[in-house]
Amino acid sequence: MATVNRNDHGMTPAAVAAWQAKWGKGPHVTADVVVFTITPDGRLAVLLIERGIPPFQGQHAIPGGFVQLDEDLEAAARRELAEETGVAERVAMDQLATFGAPDRDPRGRTVTIAYMALVPFDRLSHARGGDDAAAARFFAIEGDGPVDERGKKLPLAFDHEEVVRAAVERLRGKVTYTTAPFALMPEEFTLSELQAAYEAILGRELHRRAFRQRMENEHWVVETGKTRGGAHRPARTFRAATRELLWMRPWPEAAKVTGGMKTRAPARRKRSA
Repeated sequence: MATVNRNDHGMTPAAVAAWQAKWGKGPHVTADVVVFTITPDGRLAVLLIERGIPPFQGQHAIPGGFVQLDEDLEAAARRELAEETGVAERVAMDQLATFGAPDRDPRGRTVTIAYMALVPFDRLSHARGGDDAAAARFFAIEGDGPVDERGKKLPLAFDHEEVVRAAVERLRGKVTYTTAPFALMPEEFTLSELQAAYEAILGRELHRRAFRQRMENEHWVVETGKTRGGAHRPARTFRAATRELLWMRPWPEAAKVTGGMKTRAPARRKRSA
């Protein structure tokens, strides 16, 4: 697996010393944001920036930066997200975890508080690089991390591979006990599109009939009365009953690594004569 060498950060010892002379050796506090969406082609994707300054200049990272002295942690995460990607909308954020390995930042001892946000693609399609980010764009998630256009594992700056991995694991866990995937959906959607979002997160197929029964029986979706044309018969469109995160009855089938949410009993074996 491709991994960023934290010693290959592009800063000379003199540059590190100069930075520390100005800002100190730490500990410093940063706030980072893992932003997930479902792309128009139905893939789970994460918003990454291309760093425009050292360390790790030219490499990809999640949006984030240093917390100011008079700033709340979540406010810092939102500010950095807006400055580096242009996403200034008030997206819902959950605190993910704290990361503080001594060598995670070559400039000095730095502890980061990471947040996770789930946002529909139509609210993020304008993302672009800004401030000290040369570019910002979405990369598909395969397995537990982002990949490039060729499907090759994309190495990330600092310890951001570990941060994204933790966020993917958290998101997949949320599928089994909350309605988190609804936060990734547009205002109106078909049940096929909703199922595709669940499958993109879980990385495997779900049983179509069982999925639809669960969605409608739990009253998580409301029919709009509209249909959307397609190659076959028109598909009904729905909206989320609420955009609030709901805790639900355990859904252990969705957590299985293999198999699907099967409702049909296995065929009985014929008895030997």
